[in-house]
Amino acid sequence: MKNLVKSLLDERIKSIIRSSDLYQALYNNMHSRKLAVAGKRLDICANEVAIYLLQAGKDKYVLRDKICLEIGSGWLLTHSLVFYLLGAKKIYATDVYPLLQPDNIFQAVSKSVHWSILDSLSTFEDREIIHLRLNKLLSLKNLSIEVLQDLGIEYIAPIDLSQKLPTKEKIDFIFSKSVLEHVPVDDVVPLLENLVSSLSEDGFMFHLIHLLDHKNLSERPFDFFIYQQEAYSRELQSRWGNRIRGSEWKQIFSNLKQLDSKIVFEWSCKDRELPEKIDSSIQYTDEEDLRISHVGVVGKFTSLLKAKY
Repeated sequence: MKNLVKSLLDERIKSIIRSSDLYQALYNNMHSRKLAVAGKRLDICANEVAIYLLQAGKDKYVLRDKICLEIGSGWLLTHSLVFYLLGAKKIYATDVYPLLQPDNIFQAVSKSVHWSILDSLSTFEDREIIHLRLNKLLSLKNLSIEVLQDLGIEYIAPIDLSQKLPTKEKIDFIFSKSVLEHVPVDDVVPLLENLVSSLSEDGFMFHLIHLLDHKNLSERPFDFFIYQQEAYSRELQSRWGNRIRGSEWKQIFSNLKQLDSKIVFEWSCKDRELPEKIDSSIQYTDEEDLRISHVGVVGKFTSLLKAKY
């Protein structure tokens, strides 16, 4: 218990430091530079989007002339750039807090393996058209907010999508990767209901949700199960994860009106120990449910008159 209290106290001190403008400026720039040559390179994000669209059962021209919304677009907007490559007419890239670092976006584009981008995305758009759009990105050394707007990408932050939407237009595709687990529990259903209400008649969404403890993903991915509900604040839910398990995510999505949803994949973490004591506030069915590490959810808009698929 002493170590648990100390951990929370230390986290409060860290939170004060992290909230300073100087820390945010330094961290965001440094972190985005690392991501630009690693996990947020354009080729990696193109591969991810291709996999997710295939999981959703989509193929040629799926995003051509469509309106897209990315939730939690982060420091470099590379998933949104993939939607541009696939021909999206308009992309709303959003964050709860402003994170975008335009000066580092070009690195994420230029350091990519370009043939890999073409190979990944050619299932969903004509290869030569993707190539032309990619060459245009490579010619734009300064991908400023204004240049992004010319490409059809509008960055909107801060915005709380549980309270309002970025546009009154109907949205054809909503996307998030490793974002919904950071939404405080009380905001999850209002957020998803708001998103469903924004979908066009043929609209669909894809969410990859990462269910592990983000404080120490590799070594202690289940530690956040030990905290009592009253001690696990909204800030900790946003930072480390809201602790919603796979079974509860299934129930949340199945309860959404006008959305046909299904879990298209479910991964588990089986090589790390669970804590000896799981707090009673954690809702789960069994050990397998506790160990679920990722779920992929596809949902499509449906009239209330239509049956679920």
